Amino acid sequence: MANSNIRRQPGLASPLFALLAAVLLSAPAAATSFTVHGYELGERVTLTSGRQVWTAQFDASLDDVRGISFCVDVDKYIRVGSFHVRDVLDPYTASSPPLETPRDFAFAGSVMDNYGYDVGMLTGGAVTRTQAITGVQAAIWDGIYGGGKVQLSSLSPGARSTYDTVMAGTRSGHTERAVIVEMSRRQDQVFSNPIPEPGAALVFALGAVIVRGAANRRRLV
Repeated sequence: MANSNIRRQPGLASPLFALLAAVLLSAPAAATSFTVHGYELGERVTLTSGRQVWTAQFDASLDDVRGISFCVDVDKYIRVGSFHVRDVLDPYTASSPPLETPRDFAFAGSVMDNYGYDVGMLTGGAVTRTQAITGVQAAIWDGIYGGGKVQLSSLSPGARSTYDTVMAGTRSGHTERAVIVEMSRRQDQVFSNPIPEPGAALVFALGAVIVRGAANRRRLV
């Protein structure tokens, strides 16, 4: 709403994350930031509450890792700028933060891992890029809240086709590219770096972001 992929390679990610935890958590936590450089609008859709909202895909950075993101809540908004991150979560293991509306982060992570990191794969025929963005965002919102969030009649035919593809898609064997970026007063995001086969340096960089986010969360408690 406006106002790409990390594959953790077997035998590489675990040692790196363990090393990062030992090094970074023993030192003062560095600030973790999320920067929105720009966005690509999808369609304006209607929620079942009657509220109309814009869908969008964001060009963003999580510290030094450049990628894309989609919103994982509908009650706040985000704009171009840099924002402090409260926490960076693994979507496949994390639960919704206390006092917030429960959300299925694993669903958002799997959609991002399989579709959201490259909406271009969903285009073609009668589906435009704008409609693909709309369908992915609508699917994320409906899926993480357990359904019934988006008024599907407000989607264009191409967007509805994309939505149906994403909702019906097989998402077993996820590739663990996505992370959830949680912020205090902005829309939480599901973020992914678009490079499918990163080298060790890129895995190290995203690992550092996650560990620093966890360290910052402990300091805020």
